[in-house]
Amino acid sequence: MQKTIGLVIAIALVLLLGVVYVLSNNQKQAEQEDVEQLSVETHNFKKVLAYENEYMGNNSNITNLFNNLPLSNHRDLVELEPDTFTFVVKYNTSSNEKSVIYNSTAAFVLIKNLEVVNMRFSDQSYLITRENVERWFGSDFDILIDPAVFKEKVQQPLMKNTTTNWIDQYTK
Repeated sequence: MQKTIGLVIAIALVLLLGVVYVLSNNQKQAEQEDVEQLSVETHNFKKVLAYENEYMGNNSNITNLFNNLPLSNHRDLVELEPDTFTFVVKYNTSSNEKSVIYNSTAAFVLIKNLEVVNMRFSDQSYLITRENVERWFGSDFDILIDPAVFKEKVQQPLMKNTTTNWIDQYTK
């Protein structure tokens, strides 16, 4: 009888340790994924598809979108200007052109009636229009909703090329 109780306790302890180990690894993996979402190089566009919306007036949706894009750890205040279909986002860090391009492109792809994104950094501001972004991508713009296409047409070129021409076209 005591051997049976001891065996049951030993099995319970092994199972408990196994559960703790699995939960710990899941937590570490989730934390790693959160860190990866902060960078253009490692961001997974698929994870923000849930924020696709016809209207920019859904404040919580567009705010949550920017909470899940690169530089979200530096995002400060946000404002919606519904009369001009403008979203203003203020960051408490220096500007990063790759993130400006990535985030504004993602916003225009996912929020269908958004017309202007105004990104304000401690050292510079960028006013990006949907018209300029659509002109940059041409007929490829609508297919950017596909994560594989977004990665091929936006993320990978940002990693390989300088952003000077790109940012000039986005902000002209």
